[in-house]
Amino acid sequence: MAPYLNTLTPVTKDSPLVAENATPRACGNSKRDRSLHLVDADNLIGDPCTTDRRQIQAAFESYRAAANFQPGDHAVVATGCNGLHVLEVELAWPDAQHRRRRGPDGADLELLEAAKFAAASGCYRRVVIGSGDHIFMVALEHLRANSIDVDVVARYGSLARPLMRQVGGRVRYMDPGAAHPRGDEPHAA
Repeated sequence: MAPYLNTLTPVTKDSPLVAENATPRACGNSKRDRSLHLVDADNLIGDPCTTDRRQIQAAFESYRAAANFQPGDHAVVATGCNGLHVLEVELAWPDAQHRRRRGPDGADLELLEAAKFAAASGCYRRVVIGSGDHIFMVALEHLRANSIDVDVVARYGSLARPLMRQVGGRVRYMDPGAAHPRGDEPHAA
């Protein structure tokens, strides 16, 4: 049986991250043709509790289009630990490596670890941060300092202004109807 990370996704020789705190592995000759996508599922979906697979799939499809996701790219998708939500997120993008962590910034912290690995490994020509959270400013700086191109994909209205300034013109937005395909935007309480 294959070893597992903290999710249902098995670690294989093709996994972009071998394990937490792993030593970077050799990338082969295709590293300049590959991108790493760091996807904050809850941020892109806009609802950390939804179990609506259609809503989740629509958000991921919109993300992949905006991010120019290509065959051979790696994706790390992180979310909180709401059980049914996690299951639906994993079923909506089965080929991604899935990570989850409890806490208000749990998914973000998982993705920051993946960004640190990407910067150290040299395995990727480009990293796409799929989130508008300001916490990714440090990852953006670190990746760029290691000569990695960085793009940000976010939902309209959810990109933190400091991150927007730092990323410059390398921001792409998802289809505004993707996270809420039925038009049922959540209302502020």
